[in-house]
Amino acid sequence: MNHALLANPVMWCILVLAAATYFLLLREILVTRAGLPPVAGGSWSAPATALIAALPLLGLLGTIGGLLQAFHALSTGAGADMGQQLAGGIAAALYTTEWGLLTAIPAWFLHQWLRACRARAARE
Repeated sequence: MNHALLANPVMWCILVLAAATYFLLLREILVTRAGLPPVAGGSWSAPATALIAALPLLGLLGTIGGLLQAFHALSTGAGADMGQQLAGGIAAALYTTEWGLLTAIPAWFLHQWLRACRARAARE
């Protein structure tokens, strides 16, 4: 990962939301697989869909920010640095899109698997 991406607040939002989502999702899976009653405060599964959907949307927000950075470099005509600024903006756009999708897709599959496990347990 590029060091400049660590300065990107959208990337931090993606990473923090993904970590929280996976922690809660894995906790739900372990509780369900162990046959234990739901954790105090109710199941987290209901808002999971919204949190998982937020991950690629944050990636899209980072994409827009990166493209704006690239277009700003083009509009100012920053000379020799223009190519570097343009490439940096496009790279930031693509990285945030990538990380939004890389975190959301496996989380969505885990969430669907959890729902299937719960449905199967309810039938038994």
